[in-house]
Amino acid sequence: MRTITAIQTIETPNLILRELKIDDSGDLGCFMTQARYQRHIAHKLKDQDAVKEFVRRQVAVQNDSHRRVFHLAAEERLSAEVVGDGFLIVHQDQALEIGWGLHPALWSMGFGTEIGSALLAVGFETLRAQTMWCKVMSANGASKKLAKRIGMSHSKTHLDYPVGQGRFEPIDIFTISAEQYFDLPY
Repeated sequence: MRTITAIQTIETPNLILRELKIDDSGDLGCFMTQARYQRHIAHKLKDQDAVKEFVRRQVAVQNDSHRRVFHLAAEERLSAEVVGDGFLIVHQDQALEIGWGLHPALWSMGFGTEIGSALLAVGFETLRAQTMWCKVMSANGASKKLAKRIGMSHSKTHLDYPVGQGRFEPIDIFTISAEQYFDLPY
């Protein structure tokens, strides 16, 4: 796997994915603190101050040569508002974990698929991962469909997975290899 310190901007038909900026905390706070958004995520941010601190921590590690987490903002092209986010976590075994989130007002409009596809492209084409995976809370049918739509396959289910803050949830793991990714249709 390649060591890089920053992710280049990625453009999709409707979004621009880029490294987080301090100024993004306002847009992110508009959806990351909503109960609908938090329903199926592990890391819940309780208020705007928690979002600001989260963004500050992510920005602080940008350009660090030991960086293992890349958190990206998904900016809607027409409005220039941050309407979603995605992350890549580098693991020891040349595997990357990915995840995505989107403002609930934009669910079922294809934006999540654009974020997920862009994350796969970064992981395999830029970071040169051998395998990528995501964990989806079992009750989150939309994200399970999204994982399949971007080419990932269900590999296993954990019925009592620790998702943080003392909570345990059933989750599904989806995976894709570099070979499978490069065989996907354009």
